[in-house]
Amino acid sequence: MSGVRRMIRGNCAARIFLGLGLGLSLLAAACGGVPTYPIVITLTPTTAYVPVGYSLQFGATVAGTPNSAVTWSVGNMVGGSSTVGFISTTGFYHAPTSVPSPNHVTVMVTSQQDGSKFAVATVIIITQSSGANTVPVVSGQTVSNINVEVSPLTPTLSIYGVGTCSGSTCSTAASGVQVAQGSSATIFVVGLGIVSGTVYSVSGSPADVDVVQPSGTQFGQTNDGTPSVTFNITVSSNAVPGLRNIMVTNPATGELTAFVGGILITSSGP
Repeated sequence: MSGVRRMIRGNCAARIFLGLGLGLSLLAAACGGVPTYPIVITLTPTTAYVPVGYSLQFGATVAGTPNSAVTWSVGNMVGGSSTVGFISTTGFYHAPTSVPSPNHVTVMVTSQQDGSKFAVATVIIITQSSGANTVPVVSGQTVSNINVEVSPLTPTLSIYGVGTCSGSTCSTAASGVQVAQGSSATIFVVGLGIVSGTVYSVSGSPADVDVVQPSGTQFGQTNDGTPSVTFNITVSSNAVPGLRNIMVTNPATGELTAFVGGILITSSGP
C-alpha cells in the first residue's frame, strides 16, 4: 500500500513539474522572449525601361531581420544570363545586347534569411534607336550637359536631355533631376518629337509622382531650335526614394522613349 502511495505521489510531482515548466515557458514567451517580425523586402525601382547594352542600379532594403543579405536574379536565374541581362551581387543590372522576346524581364531580390521573402521589378528592354539617353552629334557640333551617343540616329521620338526650370530659365543636366519627397518641380525635356499631344509619365508607382500633362505654350523649343517641353510634378511624401525613368509616349504613333534614371527621388529626412 505504501508503495502505491509513493507512486501516486511521484506521478503528481511529475505533473506539477511539467505544468510549472510549461507555465514558465509561456510566461517567457509573453514577457521575456525574443520577438519575431515578418521580413519585408523593398525594391526600387519597380518598373524600368533600359536600352540594350545600358545599365541600371537597383536598390533593396530588408526589414524585420538583422540579416540584410540578399540574392539577385534575372528571369529566375541567379545573376542573370546573356539573354535577359546580368545583375551583380549589389543589384547593378546590365541589359542584354539585343531585345529579348518577350521584351520584358523580371528582376528578383530574395532574402537569404528566408527564401520565401522576395520583391520583384519589371524591366522593359528597348532599342537604342528609341533615343533614350542619346543625341546625334554631327561633325563640328559640340554638346554639353547631356548624355551623348555619337552614332547618327533618326528616331521620330527621342529624349536628348532632362533638367529643371527656375523662373523663365530652363537647363538640362547630365545627372538628371533630383526631387525630394513631398516636393514639386518643373521638369524640362528636350528632344525630337516633343510636340503637343505627347504624354509624359514617371516610372514606378503612380501614387509616388503626380504628373501634370503639359499643354499650349509649355511646348516650345531651345535656342538651337530643338523641340522642348516643361511640365510640373509633385512627389508624394511617402514616395520610395530611388531612380525613376522619364517616359514620353505618342498616342498617335504608339512610339515610346525613355530617359533612364532621369529623376532621382531623395529622402526628405536628415
